[in-house]
Amino acid sequence: MSKKSSGVVALEFIFILPLLIALLYGGLVYGLLFFHKQEMQNVVSQAAASVFNLDRRDYPSYKEGEVEGFGATVVAHSNARLDKLVERLPARLQERISDSDKVCENVIEDGVGLLECRLSADGTNPFLPQLKLGFLGSFPPQPSKLSVTAAVAF
Repeated sequence: MSKKSSGVVALEFIFILPLLIALLYGGLVYGLLFFHKQEMQNVVSQAAASVFNLDRRDYPSYKEGEVEGFGATVVAHSNARLDKLVERLPARLQERISDSDKVCENVIEDGVGLLECRLSADGTNPFLPQLKLGFLGSFPPQPSKLSVTAAVAF
């Protein structure tokens, strides 16, 4: 190496290091966001599937569009199960879920009765710290809400 190029490696390192750190931090943030969403999806899927533990023969049949009999029992059972499952989520995620953001309800779609469970986590405050880059905004960008849905026909 000549004396003219002795500082080139250090200069390249100074330019590349912030980009490498940003890439690693962005990967960490998005990995955690995907993990949170997967945890929430498991909760709503289990709450929706919990209706299969009920025996339909124990309840009077219900007419399409009415929420009574078995349909009301399904909704009550799933909402109770959803509440219990949300309590098992990590505290950092639980505090972002309000009662209005977690619901199971009957939905009639094309004449088929569905139980649909939804869960949302508020992301108006970022899930992880962000770097403020002036006019470029915040890095890494994070969603304002994480939402998941699961539905089963019964």
